Amino acid sequence: MDILKKVEELVKPQYDMQEDWIHSWMHIKDVVDNSKKLCGMEGINPFLCIIAAYCHDLGRIEEEKRKSRGEPFLPHALLSIKPTIDILNKVGISGTDFAKIIEAVTIHSYRIYEGDNEVAQILQDADKLTGLGHRGFLDIIKYFGGKDFIDADKIIEFGNNEIKLKEFDKYSLEQLEKDSLLNDVIKGLDFKINYENLFHTKSVKILARERIEYFKKLKEILVDKFNLF
Repeated sequence: MDILKKVEELVKPQYDMQEDWIHSWMHIKDVVDNSKKLCGMEGINPFLCIIAAYCHDLGRIEEEKRKSRGEPFLPHALLSIKPTIDILNKVGISGTDFAKIIEAVTIHSYRIYEGDNEVAQILQDADKLTGLGHRGFLDIIKYFGGKDFIDADKIIEFGNNEIKLKEFDKYSLEQLEKDSLLNDVIKGLDFKINYENLFHTKSVKILARERIEYFKKLKEILVDKFNLF
């Protein structure tokens, strides 16, 4: 069996256990697709980057379990190391390739990575790219504000439908008037707008440009609407 197909079959059941829609299988597929695009634009063999993308959030399942039990837990990137090792052993990845993937998974959630592992660089860029744009705004409301104004099943159902996602964004913006999480959302927008200073590849800057401008526009709307600052 093709190794990439085998990896997908091994990881998907684990992500299907994920309760948080932000890091569900939808997110993993997006990171995989973004990795393929970036590798194509950068002239990099995508094989290792795709495997890293499939594995990078495996630790979130264990993180959720420990949180629900009130137990201490490590950051999800560190919790992702063991299940990634298990996957790599099962599909026969070893040596330098093994080391590159493990490093990429381990550091993927670092704010800054200064190493020269191109697998790690691509994974960080691909992961950040998924957090931008129309669905990215819903991510911010959930992650920074702790709320979903849109039902999670609807977000997953229309996760790649830009027209519906834009409608969801508009509705969510209207709800912010009635809620105290406005400042948290603006902080989240600032956090992700700053991605443009953290990217590794020229290609992701091209792909992210319109999405970052969208976030800047949303921030302007909120600041103007509520007469902030």
